[in-house]
Amino acid sequence: MKKPVLLLLLLLAAPTIRATWATDSYHVITTRADDEYDRYKKKGDDLYREGRYLEARRQYQNCLLVPNFENDPYAKEQIDNCTRGLSLRQQADDALQQGKGADAVNLYKQLLTVNANDAVTKAQLADYYERQGNTLFNQKRYAEARSQYQQALSYTTTRQGTIQLQLDNINRILNPPPSKRIGLKVATGAVAVGAAAYAAFLHSDFQNKRNAVIQLGQTADPTNSGSIGPDDLNRQYQDAYDAAQVAASKTGLFKACVGVAAVATLAEVYLLVRKPKAKPTAWQVHPATESWGLTLRRGF
Repeated sequence: MKKPVLLLLLLLAAPTIRATWATDSYHVITTRADDEYDRYKKKGDDLYREGRYLEARRQYQNCLLVPNFENDPYAKEQIDNCTRGLSLRQQADDALQQGKGADAVNLYKQLLTVNANDAVTKAQLADYYERQGNTLFNQKRYAEARSQYQQALSYTTTRQGTIQLQLDNINRILNPPPSKRIGLKVATGAVAVGAAAYAAFLHSDFQNKRNAVIQLGQTADPTNSGSIGPDDLNRQYQDAYDAAQVAASKTGLFKACVGVAAVATLAEVYLLVRKPKAKPTAWQVHPATESWGLTLRRGF
């Protein structure tokens, strides 16, 4: 009796066992499919962020091959974005080869509106602006070159050092530090002005006191008899005469001031006319003409 009962129980439990096995198998298959989709999606997203659209598109296409993901909207949208990115980049590259730099830049910027993280396009823009900056720098159009380098700096995270070095170089050219000669010019100018002003003061002082003596003499001795009138006029005349004598005794100082002013003026003119010769440093930084970056040149 036990065997028939056991057999009956097994027959009754068989559908439940099959259903449980089928459910577990379904979950295993579904989990594996989800994992496969996630792997393709992650690879696609990583490549998309780098701007490698052809490779990214293949990964998104693989997503659609995973069972139950044949109509995945995210993968389809990313495939369209990759296709558009490839088209815009090709148009931009063609424009650049044809010498249409402005058109190429506009197309690259359109591409960044599709994918703001596009590392390849950012590098292309940085390269373009740096080359433009190098060309303008070599033409000594420093202000325009600085603008191009600043644009390049905003698109790169790998060449910031070399670009910033060139910006610093331009700033030194456009805003040179005050020359030591400026201080010398100011000093000689101040000496010339001061000496000339004091000489003029001495001359004016002597002339005024001399004129005062003449006027008092005409008042006190109008007939030019040699006899001074009242005592008060006599004292005034004597005081004026003594003051004129003191002023006259400074003739040597007056001549010295005139001489100093003349020498300082000549020195000032010399410093203004003669420009110092540039002394090139042994090593000089220049932008590369055939590629991005900088070159070092040694002067002799």
